[in-house]
Amino acid sequence: MGVCVFFVKMRQKNVFEARGKNEKHLSNATQKAHAIFYVTKKSTSPQKGEEGKEGTIEKIQKQLGSQTEVYTLFNKAVTNPRALKDGLIDESEKESLKILNEEMKNILGGHYKGHQIVSAQVAFYGLSSALIPESGFYKNKQKFLEVFKEEELLLYKSRFKQLGGFITETLLENSRKKIIESNCNKALKVIKKLQEAITTRIERQIDPTIREIKNHHQEVCDNLDRSKEKYISNLEKSMSEEKERFKVGFREEMHAHIDDDIGNEECKIMFKHELQKGTEKLRENIKRRSNECKERFIEEIKKDIEQFEERIKDSLVMLDRINIDSGFDFSFNINSGIDGLGLFASVAGLIALLMTPVLGGFTLAAGIVLGVIGIVKSVWSFFDSDYKKSQQRKEVDKNLDKVCEKIEEDVRNQIESGKKATFGKIEHLKATLNDLVVCYERMREWLIKAGEDLWRLADRIKTTSKQRIAQ
Repeated sequence: MGVCVFFVKMRQKNVFEARGKNEKHLSNATQKAHAIFYVTKKSTSPQKGEEGKEGTIEKIQKQLGSQTEVYTLFNKAVTNPRALKDGLIDESEKESLKILNEEMKNILGGHYKGHQIVSAQVAFYGLSSALIPESGFYKNKQKFLEVFKEEELLLYKSRFKQLGGFITETLLENSRKKIIESNCNKALKVIKKLQEAITTRIERQIDPTIREIKNHHQEVCDNLDRSKEKYISNLEKSMSEEKERFKVGFREEMHAHIDDDIGNEECKIMFKHELQKGTEKLRENIKRRSNECKERFIEEIKKDIEQFEERIKDSLVMLDRINIDSGFDFSFNINSGIDGLGLFASVAGLIALLMTPVLGGFTLAAGIVLGVIGIVKSVWSFFDSDYKKSQQRKEVDKNLDKVCEKIEEDVRNQIESGKKATFGKIEHLKATLNDLVVCYERMREWLIKAGEDLWRLADRIKTTSKQRIAQ
């Protein structure tokens, strides 16, 4: 059962000092109290505190628990018994108390329940029975009895009986109902705080963090796409340069041999020899240049990921502080992930391609074409060496173009094939980097669901409270 605490506005210094010494006990009592009475001799609302000084209303607010009801007890000072003829308070005081109720309601909200009236001095005269004759209290009591005759009537006129009835009937008889309401109000207040905390967490932390991470994620995805396209472009450019270097070098070597006035048969042999030597060099150059492109690509991706990690580190710390298991590992092993990209394997396949008999087949085709010179044009070339050289150069260049076209086609096919695997790996990496967003969105969904569950719990508490009070 709740207790009543009377919060009396007093002026005596020693009383305030005693209250200060027992602050903890008073606070504990008022926190458990069902009702607090603010006792005042004035029919006006208590003053608020000034800067650096706590007022009466602030003192009352500090003592409120979730279950506390606050009443004003207006203690009317009466010195003349005839003032009680028309009632304990006049119309002006009634209007003042009405204003007091409104102001207290505005400040204390649902805690404030209204006012009661009493004249403690007159009630004292009605209750006292052993006053010293000729004392001031005795003389004043006799003065009131001359008008109202009976002590019982003094208790009624002072509204002491009405106040007692209010406490014993309204407060105590409804104590079971009020205790149930009090406990339910406590629970509902806790639920409300949890709901507010959830809303605050979502609005001030979760949603801004999701937006921030999404922005950073979009940025790193754009950077990865640029790095990917740059890598492919660099690789294509490097392969094209090496093919062109091979072509120029091969042509210069063959033209130098032709300038030595070699025969057609020897020209075929030299073509095959220079082709084998040139492709070996081409293979080495492609391997070197592709590794250079790969290393630059890896470093750029590392830089992109490290930049992303740096920008989301605060979000990771907050996620850890919230202590929700994300189920994701955000420690990216760049070397492990990038080395597995399919394009590198495709580049290795391109190098291996240059070691297969495919280019050897072109050597044979070139030999057959070059052999035509001996059948169709050998008669004239026998008489004219310059003509022979011209024809040999022409046939060498034509067959070299075919070889280079085939190399270019194979390089293009290998790169295109590898691009699919590479792009797939990059997309997977981008999706992995988005796991933190997914985690926060799941957290948001979980918090929203928790808030909805709290609403349902609050409804069940209200329903249960009504049912038990009605019993």
